[in-house]
Amino acid sequence: MRILDYSDIKHLIIGATILGVGGGGDPDRGFKILCEDLNCGRILKLCSFDELNLESYVATPYFAGSIPSPRSKSPRKSFTEDVMLKALRIFEDVLGSRLEGFVATEIGGGNTAIALHLASILNLPLLDGDQAGRSVPELIHSTYYLNGLSLTPSVIASPHGDYIIFKEYSSIDNYEGIVRGIASQVSGSVFVIDSPVKVDIARRVAINGSVSRAIEIGEIVDEAKSKGLDVASKLAEKLDGYMIFEGVIDRYELNEVGGFLIGDVYVKGLGEYSSSILRIWVKNENIFAWINDQPITMPPDLIIMLNEDGYGVVNSRISVGMKVKVVVAPGPREWRNPRGLEIIGPRSFGFNYDYKPVELLVKNFI
Repeated sequence: MRILDYSDIKHLIIGATILGVGGGGDPDRGFKILCEDLNCGRILKLCSFDELNLESYVATPYFAGSIPSPRSKSPRKSFTEDVMLKALRIFEDVLGSRLEGFVATEIGGGNTAIALHLASILNLPLLDGDQAGRSVPELIHSTYYLNGLSLTPSVIASPHGDYIIFKEYSSIDNYEGIVRGIASQVSGSVFVIDSPVKVDIARRVAINGSVSRAIEIGEIVDEAKSKGLDVASKLAEKLDGYMIFEGVIDRYELNEVGGFLIGDVYVKGLGEYSSSILRIWVKNENIFAWINDQPITMPPDLIIMLNEDGYGVVNSRISVGMKVKVVVAPGPREWRNPRGLEIIGPRSFGFNYDYKPVELLVKNFI
């Protein structure tokens, strides 16, 4: 069992935002709520799957919906602890069992934090794992689904205090559509608790060690900054990736559609990249990238924009003229197989490409 302190949560949010690849929720809010938890004496527990009773139940709390457009001027209505706790109690009543911990839905500055926050309120641990190994836009992008598990029963809550019990779905696509439809009607996002499984199953289907990995990435970024080193280069080294581009955001075409932030971001090259344009296609997260219309990174591999301070850029915070460096890296191995690529490969997003690993694509640009 690891007890997280202020330094740990700082590094967690830094690393989770990087692995959030443009999405994953609001890291500023994530950091704020975790600091408030520590300030009021709550304990932030991180444990391995083997540290809990293998027959006990764990579940996954998260926010679902579109991240705000960079042009959005309307603040999102926040969820109170009372709303989340009532959703949890309804969920446990449906499940017929108390939960003994939580698993994050993804690694991202907002959604990883919210799972840890809810755990701290109940004095429960967050397990050191998640369902994606990065941030992902769709509910189908889950290693639980990849391994044949249903994500239901679930409870969906609006920020206003509306609660919907979802006992089972006919297809995960219908589940996605219903959750997104509700989110679109209630200020852009909903709070969801789903994926109830016993710990023994969770440790087999979740991506183990991903929360600790995010903390390690945050530590590397912090250390590089303190020593005046190039963060992008150190991050690429840690992720077995590549620093592929440096430039300024020239324009973006991002719109909230069907519960997602969708569109393109264009980065105009600087220095050695001055003759090039990087285009990133976004579906909440950075999904596909091209340099001068040639593919450089395909899903499920990672496309990470870093700002001038060396921190990950969330797509709701981009602005024209922002200077960025771009690091790409292999995605989690759980997705880089035929079944995983059916779920989160290029064709699953409507692109007429067969998947090529980033380590092969970058050879065309070196």
